[in-house]
Amino acid sequence: MIKTVKKYTAFLLLFLAVCVIIFAGCGSKDNNKMNENKPVETDNPGAADSSGDDMPAEIQQNRILPDLPEMDFNRYNFRILSRGPNYNQHWFARDIYAEEETGDTINDAVYQRNRNIENRYNINIVNIPENGDLAAKASKAIKAGDDMFDIMSHGLQQIATLMTSGGLYDLHTVPYIDLSKPWWDQKAKDQLTIGGKLFATTSDYIILDKDATWILMFNKKFIKNYGLDDPYKMVKDGTWTMDKMYEMMSAASADLNGDGKMDENDQWGLVSQYYNALAFYNGAGECISKVNSEGQPEITLYSRRAVDVCEKIGMLQSDKNVTLNADAYTAKVADVWDGLQLVVFNTDRGLFYYAGMNRVTLLRNMETDFGIIPPPKFNKEQDGYYVAIHPGCTGSVAIPVTVDNTERAGIIIEALTAESKYTLLPAYYDISLKTKFARDDESSEMLDIIFANRIYDVGQLFGWGNGEGFFHQLSQNKNTLASYWEKTAPKMQAALEKTMNAFDSLN
Repeated sequence: MIKTVKKYTAFLLLFLAVCVIIFAGCGSKDNNKMNENKPVETDNPGAADSSGDDMPAEIQQNRILPDLPEMDFNRYNFRILSRGPNYNQHWFARDIYAEEETGDTINDAVYQRNRNIENRYNINIVNIPENGDLAAKASKAIKAGDDMFDIMSHGLQQIATLMTSGGLYDLHTVPYIDLSKPWWDQKAKDQLTIGGKLFATTSDYIILDKDATWILMFNKKFIKNYGLDDPYKMVKDGTWTMDKMYEMMSAASADLNGDGKMDENDQWGLVSQYYNALAFYNGAGECISKVNSEGQPEITLYSRRAVDVCEKIGMLQSDKNVTLNADAYTAKVADVWDGLQLVVFNTDRGLFYYAGMNRVTLLRNMETDFGIIPPPKFNKEQDGYYVAIHPGCTGSVAIPVTVDNTERAGIIIEALTAESKYTLLPAYYDISLKTKFARDDESSEMLDIIFANRIYDVGQLFGWGNGEGFFHQLSQNKNTLASYWEKTAPKMQAALEKTMNAFDSLN
């Protein structure tokens, strides 16, 4: 049964229209250095009214407010360690800081959100962009007892060692952070709380977790020209399965130059990468590890169903006549992501493209219309659709134990996160995806399904037994689940127990 999130109500759409006008502007600056705001003049007529009195009456009536005290932090510099613009061209933190309004929807929403909270609590939001090894920098500062930053935003996978080494606060214990509120990702809270502790999570404050949501895009021209079934209808009917996807992929693949081999110059049923075998696995509702009802992680990689799922994934991912895996071309193409994957799909040589949501924005100039759908079910009997989040690409919210005033940190983080629900999230979800980049109403409906059914795989996050590596092998037809499990199960269990012992030792 398809789960969906509730649509934004009319009052929020009205608010978005107001935001578009407010956000108009121009200019840009280099953000490679630490950005520190000048003191905020609270009587600035251009600054947002933190009371919300200037908002439409419907928004004032329906907006959920955080349960926070009125405070004056005397222009405290609230410092955020984040991925800098040169960390990765597509996975840097554009959700943390904006120097000024530029006319870009996301940038201006971040700017407006930050100014609102700066004015409300009399603080300066300071970005510390790191273009190198952010996790190593944070770890070094924490071990040295250096109060360098108040929060950090980095990939869950990269900061896993900080979670087990006692470098981060359990967010459940931070005053004024209310993880039950709708601006915190409830799926992340439930799936990442281990032994009652949650050291990092995602929320409306972050959009990298949305960018790191793995989706399928499909070329509409191919659907029409090859007389293929409508993917939208299959998703809604519950008949969108791995078998159906492979049938369509096979019909669309072609040796365009007739040289008797399939390569980067030909036409493909699926544009993919080795990691996507794990994304397909999550899409079948399976995980390397899941947190059980008692809050303890369990290795769930192996079962009869999981073996069958992996066989189907091998069919989708390792057939070199229908699937182009970008990783196989690293010796021929300098940038296999933008220089191969994107080019093949953008030039009408790929039926399906499986990648992070951030790729949607890179296809804004594609002439042929494309659609967005979740990955297929394993079979029709599967209870719904599931969508993988890459824990390395996503951003997160985490507080180092070097912060001595957790009340102040909790108040500011909760305020920023709650404010993001009404500024950054609508800008990303409704304007950037549903309006600006999505090509049709059906894609908007699919986005609701996608964001309501995401999976955080803690086995991938902590890397127990290198489960992710197995799926890379599966994509190359170099291993089977049964063989991998026989050799690796004891190591995976031992690694999990080591992590849990570390968690249990933390106060």
